[in-house]
Amino acid sequence: MAGAKPFVDSKIKQRPVLLFSKKYSPESKMVKEIMDGYKLTNKTYEVVEIENRQDCNQIEDYFQIICLTDRREVPQLFVRGKYIGGEQEIRRLHESGNLGKILISLKR
Repeated sequence: MAGAKPFVDSKIKQRPVLLFSKKYSPESKMVKEIMDGYKLTNKTYEVVEIENRQDCNQIEDYFQIICLTDRREVPQLFVRGKYIGGEQEIRRLHESGNLGKILISLKR
């Protein structure tokens, strides 16, 4: 996990909105579609695909630590360094309108 921690931590600090994902994951695809609807700029939002990284398993293990959850799979969404959730939480926040409120606060 030695290389995974600095990689994840630095990525989270680089963008206000960061989504860790895997291209082949149906859950990740669904969350990316939701996020695309918010029309965030590249300066604000980045998707990090981890499936081809040698430290992919270590990154997923690190998610359990920083997200304080048993879930290690992607997608994992962070806004302003704060863990927002995985697929279920993101979908719920989107459907309730709360994800939009969180993201609109970035434009202030």
